[in-house]
Amino acid sequence: MKISVVGTGYVGLVSGTCFAETGIITSCVDIDQEKIEKLNQGIVPIYEPGLEKMIKRNVEKDRLFFTTSIEESLKGSEAVFIAVGTPPDEDGSADLQYVLAVAREIATHMTDYKLIITKSTVPVGTAEKVRAAINEVMATRDDKIPFDVASNPEFLKEGDAIDDFLKPDRIVVGTDSERAEKLMKRLYKPFLLNGHPLLIMDIPSAELTKYAANSMLATKISFMNDIANLCEIVGADVNSVRKGIGSDSRIGNKFIYPGVGYGGSCFPKDVKALIKTGIENNHSLEILKSV
Repeated sequence: MKISVVGTGYVGLVSGTCFAETGIITSCVDIDQEKIEKLNQGIVPIYEPGLEKMIKRNVEKDRLFFTTSIEESLKGSEAVFIAVGTPPDEDGSADLQYVLAVAREIATHMTDYKLIITKSTVPVGTAEKVRAAINEVMATRDDKIPFDVASNPEFLKEGDAIDDFLKPDRIVVGTDSERAEKLMKRLYKPFLLNGHPLLIMDIPSAELTKYAANSMLATKISFMNDIANLCEIVGADVNSVRKGIGSDSRIGNKFIYPGVGYGGSCFPKDVKALIKTGIENNHSLEILKSV
């Protein structure tokens, strides 16, 4: 089986390399020629424990390739992952211009059936926009190539991304096609054999799951910081309180450490994007506004 991964940022590079590690021929694409040249030389643009050795191993075994050409990458690929950036706009919404540009380029060059999968963190409705962008290009072509669209959000933690990918808590797949579902199950077969759950759902639910998960974790952090402030006022020990509530299996002991607040590249933008999705659908997410 061969797949393509468009985008060699954090998510694309880790995902592509880990797929190759499972034996899948993987072609990673990026428009940044310098980055691709360095990757072909074994120079990795990000630091993630174990990633450099894994890239080297799979390149040597002819399972992992790097190119600037989507057209070249699509040859023989059954599935194409879109893993490009979705930076926040000024209003907090996710900027989908790069995702849709990739979709159009895929539509321009594909010559046989493809399953196009959004791996980037994208708001509800993105898959339909990807489908529309592809159909728009297809309308200008003489030949009509069949395709499906699916959602497969990532759940990777920096510093532990390889384990998160190879030993996932769950694999979320959103699809509305039996053919796409079968292909995704074949793609993730090694994970299923190891007992990792594959959750098949509709596409909007899959798109929302990523934002909901990150927003829940951000909420836990914000809640604990609020409790820490109250502890200081009333003379309580927040660490004792944390242990007391964290021992409840319904709550758990993760993401309830008091500190400066949540940060990183995902939580702030994802919370804002989910609030924006609510606004666009006439629903005010009051808890997340407080978070």
